[in-house]
Amino acid sequence: MSGMFRIGVVTTTHGVKGAVKVYPTTDDPRRFLDLKTLLYGQTDREEDASRKYEIEKVQFFKNQVILKLKGVEDMDAALLLKGGSLWIPDEDAVKLQENEFFIRDFLGARVLEETDAEIGTIYDIMETGSNFVFEIREESGKSFLLPVIRDCVLHMDRENSTVTVHVLEGLRE
Repeated sequence: MSGMFRIGVVTTTHGVKGAVKVYPTTDDPRRFLDLKTLLYGQTDREEDASRKYEIEKVQFFKNQVILKLKGVEDMDAALLLKGGSLWIPDEDAVKLQENEFFIRDFLGARVLEETDAEIGTIYDIMETGSNFVFEIREESGKSFLLPVIRDCVLHMDRENSTVTVHVLEGLRE
């Protein structure tokens, strides 16, 4: 699997002293308070995350996080970070509770019916507010959506990268 998690995207500068506004891509933006360092990359690709920054200060404003990073001392330096991604290594990730998973753990997982017949793979995972939804892509290239609820998702095996499902009538048409 991957070695890092993207936790935010720098949207713009904040003030004249080098702070940046960050759109958090983590479930709990308050987790920024627990971080001492993070990695920065100009793109959304993990392999570009090569610059390490110490976090000096964390604030919250509406749905954004305002960060002051050590070494970013003015608006011009902060502007250079705009559009880039912020990353943390796996060891700094939130510890999962039972029945929780990281989305990346199941992207590309094989999807099996109750009979063990292979349906396809998980192409995308979306959050709807009330539950997650798997976009399952079949061998034919066709896709369908399957809600991640007990009636549909029978077993998720992270180790073998498989998900066993029951497809409710009408979902696969």
